[in-house]
Amino acid sequence: MTRDLLSTFLRPRLLRRAVAGALALAAALAGCGGGVGVGGTGGYASGPITGFGSVFVNGIEFVDDSARVEDDSGGASTRAALRLGMLVEVESGPIGGSSGAPTANATRIRFASEIVGPVASVDLAGNALVVFGQPVTVTATTVFDDSLAGGLAAVTVGSAVEVYGFYDAATASYVATRIEPRASAPLVFKLRGPVAALDAAARTFSIGSQGFDYTGVAPPAGLANGSIVRVSVATTPVAGRWRVLSFGVGVRPLPDGDDVHLRGTVTALTTSRQFSVNGQAVDASTASFPDGEAGIVLGARVEVEGTADGGVLRASQVEIDNDDGGPQGGFELRGNIESHLPALQLFVLRGVTVFYGGEVEYQDGTVDDLQVGASVEARGVLSADGTRLLARRIRFRD
Repeated sequence: MTRDLLSTFLRPRLLRRAVAGALALAAALAGCGGGVGVGGTGGYASGPITGFGSVFVNGIEFVDDSARVEDDSGGASTRAALRLGMLVEVESGPIGGSSGAPTANATRIRFASEIVGPVASVDLAGNALVVFGQPVTVTATTVFDDSLAGGLAAVTVGSAVEVYGFYDAATASYVATRIEPRASAPLVFKLRGPVAALDAAARTFSIGSQGFDYTGVAPPAGLANGSIVRVSVATTPVAGRWRVLSFGVGVRPLPDGDDVHLRGTVTALTTSRQFSVNGQAVDASTASFPDGEAGIVLGARVEVEGTADGGVLRASQVEIDNDDGGPQGGFELRGNIESHLPALQLFVLRGVTVFYGGEVEYQDGTVDDLQVGASVEARGVLSADGTRLLARRIRFRD
């Protein structure tokens, strides 16, 4: 067996064809818009991509065959640009299907990272790094691009990376959902975060430890301390500040809709029933809290669902986000086995390497049925380096 063939299994070219494990979602609550409904004026979800085949976000399968895909500037992109762990906003038709397997037809998918910039430090023991002056935390569900074999250990100081994730307002840091290298030096650095130390006369402000100068650039309406902005900046600072080249949309207004799902961190808090998630205003005054309200604190990771009007999410349910997927993991791949290396207990599915050498539950077949062309669903967890799926359950499909 050639070394090139072996590397195909050990370092998959694309780690983007994963499907979220089916999340148990509450059935629609009559008269209050809770849960996943059938019908309605349209759906919307914001959160990390947890699967492909279609695009899976927040446990919802969005068929993306005819969706317009856009980058953070609103420019047209393609489905091929989407990757596991990217933060996206999905607009869709009505969310139907069942409470355990909701589906919708996506009309628009926007993706955007939080940081593009140089790595200043890597802390392997602390599962953290600093990118463009911003502290970034790595978790067990942080996806690493397959070119970063070894995960965090493969990230080098001085290299440029792109970080997708959530801003943690409690610690003024970021929680990464995906980290990928920039193959070449970026023409601009990018950052999304809350404004501090704004000096409108001097046209300066800070995000975290970084200072910015927006002289000659029109700021977004309502620029103020605490507002979330997205900036593109020159890659060389001047007098200790980064020169802003342009402002992007920091928080895109929620579209009106009957079925809206947000997954992220609490970025502002008045009470447990009045807060913001990823900068989006949430009114939870009539919501149910299956996990209680004590956990709704600044920086908490939550999942919120409800209806949206006037740019406010009227929540019907607020849950603490438990993203580990349980014993069988939260990632699931669907498709036909593309390559198989039984000696190493590996196969490739949707361009992703799957290791089945551990304790695996088989449904509608056995390990002997694993072969090229077999149609399967493989559910599991990410490998320690975040670049491979460790199967916990494999089901054979007709």
